[in-house]
Amino acid sequence: MSAGKIPPDQEAKSRLPQPSSIFGGLAQRLQDGVRARIVALGQNHSQRLAAIVETSDDAIISTDLDGVIATWNGAAERLYGYTAKEVIGQPITILIPADRQDEEQIILGRIRVGERIEHFETERQRKDGGLVEVSLTVSPIADAAGTIVGASKIARDITRRKRAEAAQAALHQFTDRLFQASSAEDVHEAALEAIVRALGCNRASILMFDRTGLMKFVAWRGLSEGYRQAVEGHSPWTRESKNLQPISIDDIDQAELDTQLKAFVKSEGIAALAFIPLITKGELVGKFMAYYPTPHVFTESDLKVAVTIARQLGLSVERMRAEEAKELVLAESKHRIKNTLATVQAIAGQTLRNSAADDLQAFLARLHALGEAHDLLTAEDWHQTSLRVLVDRALKPFEPSRKDRIMVDGPSVALPASSSLSLTMCLHELATNAAKYGALSNSSGSLHISWELVGNGAKRAVSLSWLETGGPKVSAPKHKGFGSRLIESSGFDDVRLDYPPDGVRCCLEVPL
Repeated sequence: MSAGKIPPDQEAKSRLPQPSSIFGGLAQRLQDGVRARIVALGQNHSQRLAAIVETSDDAIISTDLDGVIATWNGAAERLYGYTAKEVIGQPITILIPADRQDEEQIILGRIRVGERIEHFETERQRKDGGLVEVSLTVSPIADAAGTIVGASKIARDITRRKRAEAAQAALHQFTDRLFQASSAEDVHEAALEAIVRALGCNRASILMFDRTGLMKFVAWRGLSEGYRQAVEGHSPWTRESKNLQPISIDDIDQAELDTQLKAFVKSEGIAALAFIPLITKGELVGKFMAYYPTPHVFTESDLKVAVTIARQLGLSVERMRAEEAKELVLAESKHRIKNTLATVQAIAGQTLRNSAADDLQAFLARLHALGEAHDLLTAEDWHQTSLRVLVDRALKPFEPSRKDRIMVDGPSVALPASSSLSLTMCLHELATNAAKYGALSNSSGSLHISWELVGNGAKRAVSLSWLETGGPKVSAPKHKGFGSRLIESSGFDDVRLDYPPDGVRCCLEVPL
C-alpha cells in the first residue's frame, strides 16, 4: 500500500454516515422541534391569559409607573362606564374621587419598591359621576430584566356587600332609637337617618295624611321649601288603596310623569326616587321617600330593607298616636276629677258652713290629699306611682318647721294604682293626728317612716312602718275616729295601729 492511499474497505466505510453526525442531526431536529413547541405553548399561554383577563368578572387594568392606563378589560368597562378607547393613555386619576386623589401616589410609591397591595377597600368614580366601592389588589409588573415598569390593578365591586353591611347596621341602630323615642319627632329623625344610611340615598322625607286626606311633609332631610310646596299632596295612592307595594323610579328622565312635576323633581337635583307606603292596622297612613342624585336601580334587597324600615316606622307611628290619645284621655280625666273635687269642695263648704271650723278644714284637707293622689296617678299614666313620691306628697302639708324631724327610708318601689289612693288617705290621717296630738305637735318629737319588700310572686308586698317618738304621752282613744276606721278598713294586709306611751305606731302591708 503506497503511502496516502485509502484501502477500498475503509473508503467504503467513509462514505457511510458517521454516528456523531447522525446523533448531531437528530439532536438539532429535536431541539428545533422543542423550540417550536415552546414558542407555540408560549403563544397559547398568552392567548389563554388574554382570554382570562378579558372574560374576568373583575376589572383588570394595567398602568405605567406614572399612572397612565395601558390596558383595560371588559369588566373595567362595565364597572366604570368607560370604553378602552376612551381611557387608554389617560391618567388613572380620572377614576379617583377628588377627596381620594392622594391614594394613587401612595400606591405607585409602594409598587416602585416591589410591594404588592391586597384587598385595599376604597371608592372609585364612574363615568356618570357615581361612586362605586371596590376592593383593589395592585401588583408590580416587571420586564424581562426584572425591572419594575408598571402596575396591574384588579378591582372587585363590593358595593352590594358594603351596602348590605351598612343596611344591617342602620336597621339595628334604628330599632334601638325607636325604643328610646319619646316623641313623634324622635321617631321621624331616627327613620330619616335609617333611610339614608340603609338605602344609600342622600335625601329622604316622611309624609302623612292630614285630616283633609292630603299627604303632607312631616319630616325631611335635604329638600328645599320650594320643592316641598310644589310636590306636597302628590301621591301614587289614596287612603282607600289596597295591596300596596313600593314604587321606584330608577331614572327620572325615563319616567312617565306629569311634565311640570318632572321639571320640579329634576330642578331639585333628583335623578331617582322611591315611594314606600306606611301602613298601620291595615290602613295607609303615609309614605316615606328616598332620593338619589344619579340614576339608581332599586334591587330586591333595597326594597326589602325599605319595607322593613316602613314596618318599624308604621308601628312606631301607631304607638305614638296611641300614647298621644292616652295623654289626651288622661288630661281630660285629670281635668274632670279636679272639677269634680272642686264641686264637692264647694258643696261641702255650703253644707258644713254651720259646722265646727275644724271639721270643715279636716274635710277639705282630705279632699286635697285625694286630689294629690290623683295627680300622681295621672302623671304616671294612671298605672302606678312611686312610693317615695307618694309619701313625700302626703307629708308635704305638714313639713313646715318640722321637715328636719321627719325621716323617710326605703327602697325604690312602684305602687299599683289600686293601692296608691288608699295609702295616701291613710298617711294623711296619720300625719294629721301626729300634727294635732302626736310627735309633730311639739318641738321635740320625730317621725320615722320606713318600708321594705316582703313575700314573693303573687304575695309580693311592701311592709310599711309608721313610728312616732318624742311627742306627748300617748294613750289609746276611747272612741275610734274617722282616721282610725279608714286605716283599719283600707283593705291592706296585716294592718296594726298601736298607741304605746312613747308614740303612735302603725304597720301595714301594701300588695304589689
